[in-house]
Amino acid sequence: MKKEQKENFIYDRSLRDLFQDIPKTLIKLLVGKEIKEILDITFPKVQERKVDLLTRLEDDTLFHLEIQSIEDKNMPIRMLKYTSLIYERYKQFPQQLVLYVGEKKLNIKNEIKTKNLVYNYEVRDIREFDCEILIKSDHIADNIIALLCDIKDIDKFFKRLNKKLRDFSPKTREDYLRKVFYLLKLRPELNEQYEKNQKEIKMPFVIDLESDPIYKKGEEKGIEKGIEKGIEKGIEKGIEKGIEKGKLEGKLEEQRAIAIGLLDVLDDKTIAEKVGLKLKEVKKLRKP
Repeated sequence: MKKEQKENFIYDRSLRDLFQDIPKTLIKLLVGKEIKEILDITFPKVQERKVDLLTRLEDDTLFHLEIQSIEDKNMPIRMLKYTSLIYERYKQFPQQLVLYVGEKKLNIKNEIKTKNLVYNYEVRDIREFDCEILIKSDHIADNIIALLCDIKDIDKFFKRLNKKLRDFSPKTREDYLRKVFYLLKLRPELNEQYEKNQKEIKMPFVIDLESDPIYKKGEEKGIEKGIEKGIEKGIEKGIEKGIEKGKLEGKLEEQRAIAIGLLDVLDDKTIAEKVGLKLKEVKKLRKP
């Protein structure tokens, strides 16, 4: 398994964990509305699928957020799958946003345009936002995520964050520090300042990756992820065995996702011809 794929799984998993801790200030910053309700993010459909965050907002609209640290050429297909699954369960199309947190320049496509289908969603870089709003938030998840923004005074930020972390129990504090450690991998230019700050306050933090629960969970889910998305994310040491099967399954899932998006506008035969599926496969997608 490539080092970049393993690290990206860890970054994304850490961010998902933070978003389940509900960074309320960030969500309001992204959409301008308060969260009314946190919704179920797991969608059993052929294979179990999870979105990063799904909420019902104060005006009863749905907001779906995906966090991305690298370019993903299949992002439009993934987002189309998610919007179909969300609509199937909640009977509402969500407002969708991909929040880019990577180190490199943003380069993620946000639309699908074909003769019979036009679909798009919003893509934004976290550096666009005013990190001071997140830094001053009462929610620790907002504070930690602010690390990925364009912080003007990083030394002041680390001192403020560490002061706030001291209010938590040792176990909870360690969990949050672990997430800080992972997110710093996305901002390597801040590592030196962070290490200096930790030495000054005498609160060093060393992580044993092999025993880390996020790493372990990645190992357990690695093969499943490899088959589902075709050698995309996961850190299962034996994932190489599933690579070829993963490629085939990944292509089939893409075709099915496009077909689902066309069910309401085209007949089965036309969809089969356009997408490259067998007619019986398209008919199965219409069954409840």
